Amino acid sequence: MLKLSAIILIIGGFILTYMTEWISASPEQLTGYEMIEKRVKWGILIGLGIFLVFHQQWVDWKLTLWAMLFALTIGIIMARLFGSLLDGFFAKQMMWLLIELVVAGVFAFLYWIQKSSGAP
Repeated sequence: MLKLSAIILIIGGFILTYMTEWISASPEQLTGYEMIEKRVKWGILIGLGIFLVFHQQWVDWKLTLWAMLFALTIGIIMARLFGSLLDGFFAKQMMWLLIELVVAGVFAFLYWIQKSSGAP
């Protein structure tokens, strides 16, 4: 049941990333950069779905925290890339993408350190 909910979150996140006008103002009033920024917030749904699909170890709160932060960051990265494909590539968006990739790497490293230490 949890994985089904996660898949629904992922699909819903991608649909809302694609169809931002369902929730908010018309895209004609926004620049391409602003449209990508509107799409990025739906990456949180994608990331939450990814977290619920792949994280199965709920006993260690630190592992859960690092896994959730990593999954949310990956969801935001996916939404930003999807928005860049739809609305065009902008240098500032690529800078944000690079920052998010570094942050995701840090979260993955912290998850790996916590998991390999074995300490709760």
